[in-house]
Order: sequence, then structure tokens, then C-alpha cells
Amino acid sequence: MVSYGIAKARAKAWRTDWNERTQITKAIITWVDKDYEYELEVENEDGMDDKEFTEWVEENAEDLAKEDAENNETTFEGINNIDFEEEYIDDDALFEEEYAAACEFEWECETGR
Repeated sequence: MVSYGIAKARAKAWRTDWNERTQITKAIITWVDKDYEYELEVENEDGMDDKEFTEWVEENAEDLAKEDAENNETTFEGINNIDFEEEYIDDDALFEEEYAAACEFEWECETGR
């Protein structure tokens, strides 16, 4: 097995944007009834990529807002806005998880587990 430091140096060499990439984690749908404005937060729980998640939210925004209106016992009038929130991807944490999994796999192969 390659040492942690060498493996991480190799991984960083392949990425020029280490810890600089972002991903959309949440959509905030602003919808209205006749009197008020509401915000509905939709989490990207399935880990969809940015394009897939934005398309899914835009396709389903009206249905999601109507369901929220029903839960709030009001009548959906329309959607005002859809905002998306981004967070930086922690490449260090991802690398640690992948490295630990690789070490575990190698150990299991060597011990015959």
C-alpha cells in the first residue's frame, strides 16, 4: 500500500482545484398565497450533481410548493423565486474516506476475510 502522504500528493497532483470545487446542497423555493410569501427548503439528499439537482427542482417546484401549501393549510398562488445554496467540497475529507476504504480492502484481501 502506498503511504498516506504519497497517495495524497498524487491525488492533489491530479486535481488543480483541490478544495475549490462547490456543489449545490439546497434549493429554496419562494412561493406565495394571496397574503404571504413562504420559503420551502429542498435538500440535495441524494447527492445529485448540480445540473441534475437544478433540473429536478425546476421540474418539480410547483408540485413541491403545492404540497407545502397544503401542509400550511393555504392556497398556492405561484412561485416567486428559486435560489440554490452551494458549499465547498472537502477534498481532504473525501480523500481520507477513500484511503481508509482502500486500506481496509487491502487488509481484508491479505487476511482472507
